[in-house]
Amino acid sequence: MKGNLYKFTIEHLEDAKGNDLEANPLVFETKNHDDIFKIVEQMEGKMQLDNQDTKALLIGLKLFSEVMLKNKDSKPFKELLPHFKNFMKELKKK
Repeated sequence: MKGNLYKFTIEHLEDAKGNDLEANPLVFETKNHDDIFKIVEQMEGKMQLDNQDTKALLIGLKLFSEVMLKNKDSKPFKELLPHFKNFMKELKKK
């Protein structure tokens, strides 16, 4: 698959009670057809979210949408795809 290759590292810093954690990070690589850095840069300040929430939303959407597109004929993605496309169109109007 062609696309931009990304390496994600997610660290669990504290639990729900605020206790510090020492856990191994979750590390994985994945490809995406879009330049995620460019999208985040373009959308910062355009949404009614703070910058941390904007980044989390956009990165989550890009990871999710790439998996959905690769598996678009599988349930539940097949049923969700038309609604997701509409959501993305509205988001891109920002």
